[in-house]
Amino acid sequence: MRWKYERAVLAGLVLLVGLVWISPAAAQKRAWPVDRLANGARVRAAFAPVVKEFRDSVVRVLKDGHQVALGTVVAEGLVITKASEINAPGPLECQHQKTTRSAKAVGWSEPHDLAVLAVDTAGWKAVTWAVGPDPEVGQFIIAASYTELPIAIGVISVARREIEKEEIHGVLGIQLEAEEAAVIKQVFDGSAAAAAGLQPGDKIQKVGELAVNSREALVREIARHQPGETLAIELKRGEETLTKSATLSHPFGDFLSRIAQQNRLGGEVSRRSGGFPAAIQHDCVLKPEECGGPAVDIEGRVVGIHIARSGRTESLLLPATIVQEVLTAHAAGSLPPLKEIAAPPVPSTPPPAPMEPDDD
Repeated sequence: MRWKYERAVLAGLVLLVGLVWISPAAAQKRAWPVDRLANGARVRAAFAPVVKEFRDSVVRVLKDGHQVALGTVVAEGLVITKASEINAPGPLECQHQKTTRSAKAVGWSEPHDLAVLAVDTAGWKAVTWAVGPDPEVGQFIIAASYTELPIAIGVISVARREIEKEEIHGVLGIQLEAEEAAVIKQVFDGSAAAAAGLQPGDKIQKVGELAVNSREALVREIARHQPGETLAIELKRGEETLTKSATLSHPFGDFLSRIAQQNRLGGEVSRRSGGFPAAIQHDCVLKPEECGGPAVDIEGRVVGIHIARSGRTESLLLPATIVQEVLTAHAAGSLPPLKEIAAPPVPSTPPPAPMEPDDD
């Protein structure tokens, strides 16, 4: 089988080197074909033989019929996935090709953001973990999928290290009325709400696809999102129902808000993208709902689980040794059940309005 991997490497390198050596003059004359870019179809096709055997090991994890993550089959009746994407109430399912089966979260490793799911895995294949040291910086990493082509190709950029937790959440910039419903009392100047066109008296009914039936629910939902994230806000204004698009700002000012927005130019980052005791950084470009699947090296070994997209060109994987420790803890019955991730408490009094600048 090694010749297949070597052929895949050679084909991939030829395409990538061609991209590097394209001259500026040629680039001005015609754009480089999309399928030859790092995540283009031709590049991914070159690496397809490496991950072919894992197509039956990757499933889609669904909440209310919508994909929120990928899952990796790890044993008979068990799938692991990214916990923070499935913690909201609602039916949970695993889907592979045309087969959809109900699933139940039976274990949770909060430090690693991993959830263990109980599901009928008949016809699916459990992965075999790589034995040996972590992949080294500069080595290829492949995001395997249930489809013929892998999701993305990248290289290891930073060796295993602790990833600090990002405690900051996005700010909408409103003050709510002291009543049960989420009714806006004040919209702060220069805020995300002001830019979106929200007004005092608006009653917020939905954030994205989530219905908001109280001020506490609104505060809790906004706290689940990060600066720079754009949310659809459905509201009632008089007799009219409107939908506004609001890009959450950074609580520490416009400069950091712009950085947060730039970090999302290539797409949204994961709801939880930090706070890991140990993870390996790579540059596969993944969507948040594409995390939870196996990370495969060029030799066709499963070296870990993709656990988060943390930036525009940064993603994280949990090394295989850590995933195995979590599975051992589950087998021993020492993992707690999955619980809803807590949001900051609702303040008893509305926050003060920002100070007005001096006239001079």
